Amino acid sequence: MKKKDKIFTEIYKINESTNLCIIEIGIDQYADIFNKWDSAPFKRREVNPELEQYLERCSDEIPFRYPIELHFTFPEGIKDTQKEDKSRDGIKNHFTFRIYIVKRKLNRNNRRTLYCALAGSFFLGIVAIWKFTPERVLPSIIEQGLLIGGWVFLWEAVSLLFFVNYELYHSYRTYKRLRNAPIIFRELSY
Repeated sequence: MKKKDKIFTEIYKINESTNLCIIEIGIDQYADIFNKWDSAPFKRREVNPELEQYLERCSDEIPFRYPIELHFTFPEGIKDTQKEDKSRDGIKNHFTFRIYIVKRKLNRNNRRTLYCALAGSFFLGIVAIWKFTPERVLPSIIEQGLLIGGWVFLWEAVSLLFFVNYELYHSYRTYKRLRNAPIIFRELSY
């Protein structure tokens, strides 16, 4: 563990046997993991939005180079291994679906980036070609419009590629990390 990363080890426990950072979640019942408005079986249910937000925040606090595991603690007497298995499947399915959505957004943004880059290059190419013709065919206003439009399209491509997609790639890595994290259920003993 690097010295600068020591602060998160003071907040998060490390599982001595697996050397994974533990994100602890307290629940009163297995249904607390999932959205109460979603009536689907646990395996296909959406994760509770507050839990998802909490897991994302915790994942952001722990550097990506350190793998994580999720520990759900619950009161004595409610242990049900069948519900635990279904809950694990439900959590993994939820984050698999989130990954699917992020990939779709990334693909759409990459297509938009390509279209903007092509449109910008086309407009700037038209201006460059007509600047070197002996008789200037385009009036100055149209030429300036194409020039500005070309740069706007190119800026949109750069913006999508480096700013918007950065956030989506971060979400992708976070969801993948949460999906692949081992999930442990244990009774809270007093």
